[in-house]
Amino acid sequence: MPLEVESVKDIGNYWEYFIEWIKRLNWGTVPDWFGALGTIAAVFVAVYLPYRATRPRGKAELESMYYTPQVELMGFKVSFYNTGSTAINIRSLSIGLVGSTKMLLLSMEFLGGVIQPGEGYSTGCNAVGVYKTLKDIYGPNKKVKIYPKVTDSIGNIYTGKVISLSLKSMREDLKFQYQYYNLNPQAANAENEELFNTKKID
Repeated sequence: MPLEVESVKDIGNYWEYFIEWIKRLNWGTVPDWFGALGTIAAVFVAVYLPYRATRPRGKAELESMYYTPQVELMGFKVSFYNTGSTAINIRSLSIGLVGSTKMLLLSMEFLGGVIQPGEGYSTGCNAVGVYKTLKDIYGPNKKVKIYPKVTDSIGNIYTGKVISLSLKSMREDLKFQYQYYNLNPQAANAENEELFNTKKID
């Protein structure tokens, strides 16, 4: 049977009993409080700071590459730098798409390997390959936002600055390359191997 409150007066009595009980509790002295706070702080320092020092940290960057400055878009490069004090086992380097769970996978060559503190690696893809993939997803006239996305073997994700692209303008900038690579697909593969293969950053 549910408990019933008989009157507002009863509620007031219960509240008075509660307040009286609170007043009778032993809250300790000011030195007691400072001692307790000091203990909590010591535990925090002992547990968190070692974790923070060994926690994997890295920096991901996405770069537009041109044949000559701002003349013709050559491709996109994703770079990753290990900025922490522990080695990182990188699983993949990709181009992420803002507002979508899809991504453009560039390399999984790091699977089973590690990037040591202070080291950096990069990989990429020619601009025609990126354009074709984005066009297949969004259509030829969409404006999209892309960003670097690097994933390590324990599930940490490192991202960087977002780049905005107009696929319509991008297609205009790639007229020559688009025609050339469609006629010569081997040339696109050769350029990817020569210019965009996964390599250590000097």
